[in-house]
Amino acid sequence: MPYITINDAKIFYETFGDDRPNHTHAPVLLIHGSTIDGPTDWSDIAPELAKHYKVFVPDCRGHGHSNNPNTSYSFKELADDAAAFIRAMGYECAHVIGHSNGGNVALVILMEHPDVVQTCIPQAANAYVTQYLIDREPEVFDPERVKREAPEWMNEMIALHSEVNGDEYWRDMLQMTMKEIISEPNYTPADLAEVKKPTLVIMGADDTVNAPDRHGQYIAENIPNAELWIPEETGHTVHKERRDEWLKKVLDFLERNN
Repeated sequence: MPYITINDAKIFYETFGDDRPNHTHAPVLLIHGSTIDGPTDWSDIAPELAKHYKVFVPDCRGHGHSNNPNTSYSFKELADDAAAFIRAMGYECAHVIGHSNGGNVALVILMEHPDVVQTCIPQAANAYVTQYLIDREPEVFDPERVKREAPEWMNEMIALHSEVNGDEYWRDMLQMTMKEIISEPNYTPADLAEVKKPTLVIMGADDTVNAPDRHGQYIAENIPNAELWIPEETGHTVHKERRDEWLKKVLDFLERNN
């Protein structure tokens, strides 16, 4: 299995597809959501994108086959890892696509490391913390509630992450993730107005996490020339619920912004 050391973490990654002739296309970097890993989030998407682009699917530190030497979880740290990963793979920039908390990471890469971004697609992301998230997430991510009411989620986390990080790591993961979600990111309209990279914001109209506070609209309305896609009757995982339409929209956006 391919690994690379990034910022002291041993990062596992998968590669799909080949470079276009003369490197005319930047590669695609797919960033998974929290508590899962790259293959779980992107296994149906990466091979399709790889028909047109070289695609990288890393496991973020502390997820899947990647370790977590600092037992930490922050969008900034994962964004720093991603920027370093792009450079370590030999590229100046990439099309950065992230889902859920991976969408938050993609947004932080766009804001803090714009030099490595060709385009950015944050999906199911939020640019600031709302009271709704502060009220909602501590209960959702409570390990005792998860063990009692959502054992299938607990078992998934154990299956995905225990080999590298230990059988009880899922508890730390939930707590670290929750603390980050109710703290970061915090980008103002003025911050977002400084973005100069092409951005496509995706959010399901029925996304119970992000739609109530109109997070997708907030990001798209404040980033200059950002595009926004909010498919109706769609929840948190647009790339899974509307796979073919998602691929068409994303590939069109990437081709227009190579």
